[in-house]
Amino acid sequence: MSYWGTVVVARSHGLLVDQDGVAGFGYRHRWLRQLSDDWQLLETGGSDDPPDLRGSCEAVAASTGCPVLAAYISDDSCAAMCAASPGQVGPLTRLWPVSRTCGTYRHQPRGMAEPAGRGIEEVAAELTAWSDAAGFRADADRLRLAIGRDADRARGQVVDLVFEVVKALGLSRIGRTFPWSLPAFDWPFSGVMFSLGPTDQARQNARYRAAGVAWIPPVQPWETAALALEAELWTALHRPGVDVADLARRAAHLLATYQATPIPQESTTLPAAAGPPVPDEASLRLLAELESRLTSGTMPPWSDETEERRYADSLATEPDPNSGTPF
Repeated sequence: MSYWGTVVVARSHGLLVDQDGVAGFGYRHRWLRQLSDDWQLLETGGSDDPPDLRGSCEAVAASTGCPVLAAYISDDSCAAMCAASPGQVGPLTRLWPVSRTCGTYRHQPRGMAEPAGRGIEEVAAELTAWSDAAGFRADADRLRLAIGRDADRARGQVVDLVFEVVKALGLSRIGRTFPWSLPAFDWPFSGVMFSLGPTDQARQNARYRAAGVAWIPPVQPWETAALALEAELWTALHRPGVDVADLARRAAHLLATYQATPIPQESTTLPAAAGPPVPDEASLRLLAELESRLTSGTMPPWSDETEERRYADSLATEPDPNSGTPF
C-alpha cells in the first residue's frame, strides 16, 4: 500500500486537529484516534510534504506542555521520526534502518538537513526517556526489536512498524478512527478536498508567481477562499455537530466560481468578474437533495467507508463494534 503522510502522537484536552502548532505537520487530517487519557494519534499530510518535523514538534510541545512524537512516512517504505519534549527537541531518526542515511526519499523540506545514521541503543534510550517524560512505561525489549528492523524487512510495513513503536512506548491503547462528520468523498466536498480543482489551481498560481511568471494575475479572491475552505473542511472532518449543509453550500458556490473563472494562460487577458457565479441547475438539485436528507436524517452511508479506513482500523487495539472481536 502506498502511504505518504505524518503520524503525530500528542496530548490535547480538545481535538488534536485544533491544537496550536499541528498545522505544521499538515492540514489533511485524515484519521484521528484516541489513545490513553487525553493522548491522541493523528494521521495527517500536506501539499508540500515533507514537513519540518523538528520545528513542528517543538511548536506542539510548547503549546501542549507535553511530549510529542512524529514520524513522516514515505511510500510505506521509509520514514523520519522526531521525539520532543517542552524545551527539548531530539534529532531526526531514520526508520528503517536507523543506522544509515536515506538515498531514496527526501525527509525534510529542501535546504534542511536529512536524518543521519544513529545507533539502536542511542535511539532506544531517547525514546525510553520520552516515554518516562510522557508518564508511560516503555517496553525496552519490544522497543529495541521495533527500531532494530533492517530496511528489507521494513519496506512496505513502515506504517505498521511506527504503530508498533508507539505501543512499545507504553501507549498500548490505540482507538479506532474517529467517524467523519461530513461526506468528504461526495460532491461538493470532494471537489474541494480531493480533486484537481480550485485548491490545486490556487497553489499552481502561487508557484508561478513565486517564480516570477509575468502573465499570472494577482491573487484572486477565490484562491484565498478555496485554500481557507479546504483547511476548514479537513479540520471539521472530526468535529461533531458541524453544519454540514452550510459547508456544502459554501463548497458548491466556490466550485461554481472556480468553474466560471478562465485558467490563466500566457498572453491571455482575463475578463473582469461579472459578479459571483452560482452553481448550475444540476448542482443546485444535488445540493437540495443533500440538505433534505440531512434534515430528515435519511443520509445514505457515506463513501468514506473504504478499504483505506478498514486498513486504518486494523491498526487499532480496540475490538470492532460490529463484529465483537478484536483485529
